Amino acid sequence: MRKRARLAWSLLVAFGLLAPRAAPAVVVLDSTWREEGGARGREAAGFGAHIRLAREPQFRSLVAVSYDDGATWGSGSGTWIGNDDAHGYVLTSAHVLEDTAANTVVVRTDGGTILRGTRAWIHPGYKPEGDYTGVDVAILRLARPVTDAGPPPVLYSGSAEKGRTITFMGFGTRGIGSVGENERYNRGSEKAAAQGLVEEAVPLRRMSAKVEDPGNYLTVFLPREDGGIENPLGGPRRPVSRLAGLLGSGDSGGSAWMPLGGGWVVVGINTSGDGEAQYGDNSWFVRVSGVRPWIASVFSGARFAADGDAVAALSPVQMPTAAPVALASAATPGDAAGCRVRERLFVFSDEAWYPAVVRGAGGAPGACRVRFDGYGADEDEVVGASRMLPWNADGPGAPLTACQPGAAVVAETDGVWYPATVLRGGTKSCTVHYDDEEEEDESLPFRRLRTLR
Repeated sequence: MRKRARLAWSLLVAFGLLAPRAAPAVVVLDSTWREEGGARGREAAGFGAHIRLAREPQFRSLVAVSYDDGATWGSGSGTWIGNDDAHGYVLTSAHVLEDTAANTVVVRTDGGTILRGTRAWIHPGYKPEGDYTGVDVAILRLARPVTDAGPPPVLYSGSAEKGRTITFMGFGTRGIGSVGENERYNRGSEKAAAQGLVEEAVPLRRMSAKVEDPGNYLTVFLPREDGGIENPLGGPRRPVSRLAGLLGSGDSGGSAWMPLGGGWVVVGINTSGDGEAQYGDNSWFVRVSGVRPWIASVFSGARFAADGDAVAALSPVQMPTAAPVALASAATPGDAAGCRVRERLFVFSDEAWYPAVVRGAGGAPGACRVRFDGYGADEDEVVGASRMLPWNADGPGAPLTACQPGAAVVAETDGVWYPATVLRGGTKSCTVHYDDEEEEDESLPFRRLRTLR
């Protein structure tokens, strides 16, 4: 397990500042977990692919929820869906907000800003008792608009979810299919995502004295890699992709997405699951299309699209993310840009390159004050240009294309990049020796290796 000098499970933060780490999310396939570096004694490793998936720019609207002013995270998730002149609005699950005053809830945006709730609306058909999965939906109004999460997402208003692969994410508990969710697998500050095939798309039902289940839900089932578990819903007996998984506790209120019309749309709200989130279990999602009228009645600025509509494609180039660090030439440590507040970059600290955000000038020429992703203000550092690298969603520096013995590289674990040296390699992976002598040599695919030269 890598050394992490900044690990902190609970840090108090002031309103309006960046927050400490959140508990990670989703239960994933054993095989993918192992391929990504998970093993006995390294339970918290192995989620890199799911973290990278959640980091894709179209998913920036996901927010983390805290009930104690940011002292702890991972108890709930939500999706920012737009602003009016004075407030931002977050779509989440009703059970995330029930019995909780809106002004005791804070959310953390993709850019790290913490915003407090001021009012909450819970769907009128929801009741804490009974099966009300399909109307387990709420909207939280924030104290001010969200400005650091890209454009607001488009919500799906069609009816063609069944048989489609959806991508869902949140800030809940991690795990693997053979074990289920378990705190041993939790480490890091990142949201995580998984995928699943929609086995059921149940329409909204009219409630009556005889009909208490409102329907309006999507179902995802997790098969085993070898097909050894019968799918009771009649679908495939093998996972839809290597990123297949289930929801974990704390993912509630997060969002499920589907490609549509050249872009992505939110089709579901994470609501619940059965069993221990293991192979053969299910996850359920509120169908956004079934609650469209209610969403629009609360927040008229919500954007919707149906089948056949064009949805603007979101890509790293098109997204209005924090401006990339300007380069005069090829990326080297000395090329990092000046101190533009909210600019994303990589910072060298504790013998590794960490993702961070500029918070202001550092008081010395060329120095910036930075905050590391998922950590509080008390972990801020002032760093010079030699410790900063331009931001790239794929990692610092340039991609590695061949295994040259003796080459200096950086190797990724949970979004942090550690200095290493290539020992040997093949056509798809390299065996590396870490500069930290306490770490064992490791074979990694090219996508988890970068070069800074």
